[in-house]
Amino acid sequence: MKNFISKSASIASDVQLGYNVVINDDVIIESGVKIGNNVVIYNNVVILSNTYIWDNAIVGRRPMGVSSIKSAINYHNLETVIGKNCVLGCSSVIYSDVKIGDDSLIGDNSIVRERSILVGNNIIGPNSFIQKDCYIDHHTRVIQQSSLASGTKIGKNNFISSNFTCVSDNTFGINGYKSDKTGPFIGDNNLIGPSVTMLDNILVGDNNIIGANGLVTKSIGNNGVFYGNPVKFIKSRSEKEIS
Repeated sequence: MKNFISKSASIASDVQLGYNVVINDDVIIESGVKIGNNVVIYNNVVILSNTYIWDNAIVGRRPMGVSSIKSAINYHNLETVIGKNCVLGCSSVIYSDVKIGDDSLIGDNSIVRERSILVGNNIIGPNSFIQKDCYIDHHTRVIQQSSLASGTKIGKNNFISSNFTCVSDNTFGINGYKSDKTGPFIGDNNLIGPSVTMLDNILVGDNNIIGANGLVTKSIGNNGVFYGNPVKFIKSRSEKEIS
């Protein structure tokens, strides 16, 4: 149950470590950080002040080198950054070259893949999967058991309820790799209900409500209410409703 800490790691004197913690080369951990049991921190990870990492978490993991993944690249020298005042839940996995902004929460058993960016004050609920190259702007919440496809871009102040799914994968699938296949682009201030599914290359504007169990097959504009399978425009939202 001894800890392993690389000689090249830089760790503030007040950092609290649990049991069986592994900290690899060129890791920087700032003041006030707390790390639970059985945590592994790979090379070139920066963890800023007052962040809490729960048991069994992995930070800075390299992508799996499967020959069938044509986009696979060796990321072992790229930097992974966890911001200030963050919480990484039990058994969460943060891959190499991820940037997580201040005041963010990654729920238990959630995965954030390489090159993804969470700008700050974000919540990713338990058992969620954020694929590579995703971008989530300030104050957006993605609730439990949700899945974001590669390349999904989400703006500010969105609330995305549980079991949200993007149906897109530019690596596997019937037609194999397609570089132009990407997850949806979602604007600002949207309310997306439980179990909503969006197809690939969808554009969603600002200030929309998308009802529970909706299937979004086409791009939609701003300030609307949408329900159904597939979703249909129901009505416009007034300025009073949006404010």
